[in-house]
Amino acid sequence: MKTICIAMQKGGVGKTSSSVSLAAELARQGGKTVLIDCDPQGSASSWLAPDALSSELADVLSKTVETKEAIHKTELDGLDILPSAGMGGGLKVFAETAAASKPFCIQALTKNLADMRYEYCVIDEGPGWGNLERAAALASNEIITPIMPDFFGLDGLGLFFDNLRQLREDMNLSPERPMYNKILVNALDNRIGQHGDVLAKIKERDKFCLYIVPVDPIFRKAQSAGCTIQSMTGAKPETVTEIGRLAKDIIGGLTYGEKNYKGSHKRKSG
Repeated sequence: MKTICIAMQKGGVGKTSSSVSLAAELARQGGKTVLIDCDPQGSASSWLAPDALSSELADVLSKTVETKEAIHKTELDGLDILPSAGMGGGLKVFAETAAASKPFCIQALTKNLADMRYEYCVIDEGPGWGNLERAAALASNEIITPIMPDFFGLDGLGLFFDNLRQLREDMNLSPERPMYNKILVNALDNRIGQHGDVLAKIKERDKFCLYIVPVDPIFRKAQSAGCTIQSMTGAKPETVTEIGRLAKDIIGGLTYGEKNYKGSHKRKSG
C-alpha cells in the first residue's frame, strides 16, 4: 500500500479538498483507497462520512475499536473513509495527550490497512505540525503540500521545508524519506497579478513537480452535495486534468528526475 500525506501547517490552503479529490481519483485510476481524516476538525468526514458515527479515528488509535469497525464506505466505489468526529470527537484530545508518546501510531494503523488490501491511503492532516501531524508524516511514503498562490503561502512553504527537515533529523531518516517532490497550487486565478508573481517564485524551487488547480466552484458544490468532484458534472477541465495527472504520477511513482511539469506544464527531462 502506498500512503500519501497531504500536509501543510497553515490552514485554508485546500488540504481537505485536495485530499478528498486525490483519494477519489486514486480509487478511480489505481484501486481500493482509504482516506484517513487526521484533522481534529473533521472536515473530510463532514464531507463524505455518515452524519452519525459510532466510532472514529481516535478510537482506533486509542485501541478501543478495531480498524475495520471504524471504516465507512463513501458514495464512490472503491473509496472508503476512516473518519474523525470533528470538534466533538476525541482526536484533539488524543493529539494533545497521547500522540507524543506514540510517534508510530499512524504507521501501525497503515500496516493494518495494508493487511485489509487497500492499495492507496491518503491522510488529510490538520493545520499545525504537532505530534499527530508528525506521526502521519512518519507513516507516509510521500508528502504533498497544497498551498494558495499568495505570499503567506510562500512563507508557509518555507516553514514546512524546515519542519520536514527537522523531522528527518530527529528520527534519523534519510533525506528521501518520506519522499517530497510535489507541490499542489490551489485556486489559481490568472487575473490576479499576485498569483502570477507567487507562482513564479514557486517555480524557482528546484526538484519539485507542480500541479496547478484553478479557482473552481465545483469543490464547494461537491462538499454541499456530500460527494466527490468525480461524481459531479461542471468541473473545469483544468481541475480534472491536474487532479488526474497528480494521481497518475503517484501511481506511476513519478520522481523529478523522470519528468518536470514546471512552467506551462511542458515536459522536459530533469
